[in-house]
Amino acid sequence: MKIKRGETDVKINISFAAAVTCMLILDSSGVCAVALFCCFVHEAAHLLCMLAFGEKPALVELSFYGIKLERNPMSPRRSDIPVYAAGPVANLLMSAVLFLLSGENGNIKNAAVISLAIGAFNLLPCRPLDGGNILFEFLCRVSDEEKAERICDGAMFAVLVPMALFGFAAALEYGNITLGGAAVYLGAVGFLDKKEKGSVKL
Repeated sequence: MKIKRGETDVKINISFAAAVTCMLILDSSGVCAVALFCCFVHEAAHLLCMLAFGEKPALVELSFYGIKLERNPMSPRRSDIPVYAAGPVANLLMSAVLFLLSGENGNIKNAAVISLAIGAFNLLPCRPLDGGNILFEFLCRVSDEEKAERICDGAMFAVLVPMALFGFAAALEYGNITLGGAAVYLGAVGFLDKKEKGSVKL
């Protein structure tokens, strides 16, 4: 389903409703529901920061892969770093508040850890994650775009290679593929991001 709201296209895939329903039914621990809420907070912070700068997203999409915003490539550059930083900062602040309020409550502590993990993961210097975009925008202010691209590619390589190696070792030793899966995901998304220059995703 696609809805046009002014300058913004709102797209809701049936896969989003199916994925959320399956998570809520199958995940008795509640971890997926908490992670989904933390992702919602992350994207809401991006959106609120965009609106504060008078900017409207080109696309808001809800799909199997979660909630995605696409910025208009013609957006004012002065808003880039604050908009990219808003999502991770919201997760980190939420995590800090939850830790302070948790006391002996294990469920609240778990929510704080999940929010912290999502915020920290998105700060990795890998495009199109927020950390990679922040690094790129900062480098563009002190250098040319081509050099910024090369440095960002090097930073991504420096992160993904150790992550993949540790992930492979963890899979062999403990049967845990989380780290390796994250490395593959970031590599694939980074490759696809280079193919799609028409929009900036959050």
